Amino acid sequence: MGGYAPAVRFVVLQAHPQQECLNVALRDRVVETLEQAGHDVDLVRLTQGEWIDGVSVLGAEGLVLVYPTWWGGLPAPMLSWVQRELAAWLDGSADPATSPLRTIKHLVAVTTHGSPGRVNWLQGEPGRHLLRRSVARLCAPGTRLRWVALYGVDQRTPAEISAFVDRAGSEVAAVGA
Repeated sequence: MGGYAPAVRFVVLQAHPQQECLNVALRDRVVETLEQAGHDVDLVRLTQGEWIDGVSVLGAEGLVLVYPTWWGGLPAPMLSWVQRELAAWLDGSADPATSPLRTIKHLVAVTTHGSPGRVNWLQGEPGRHLLRRSVARLCAPGTRLRWVALYGVDQRTPAEISAFVDRAGSEVAAVGA
């Protein structure tokens, strides 16, 4: 029997200060992949000092974060969003059942690292752990973080970078299926 997967509402959060860069190419591929699969996509571009009002993850079933890893973790605009939107649940002052992420079933991070994977591992992978241990627990029961990362991006060839953009699209397509 062929199955029809109903459309899922995804929120894609992207954080990078530049308009033309690898991070934008990743964001565009993620959005394109989800839309081609028939999903609804709300795109939020977080930049330094920009506060997004009226964008809500409430009711979304998927959350994709697209960002470069800086100093081992989330860049300031993405971390600011996490702190601003989720602080009451992360610090335990709000009931977990009221989390704005309670309907999220698909949590994906698409990120690039300037350093090799072993360096991020030695740093303790703070960005990955924040998302896996703190953010994912605010999502629907059973939600796991799907980590899509390119390490050592500064030493990669254009072909390797292009292959990663394609892989990011494939990973997101698998999540939304």
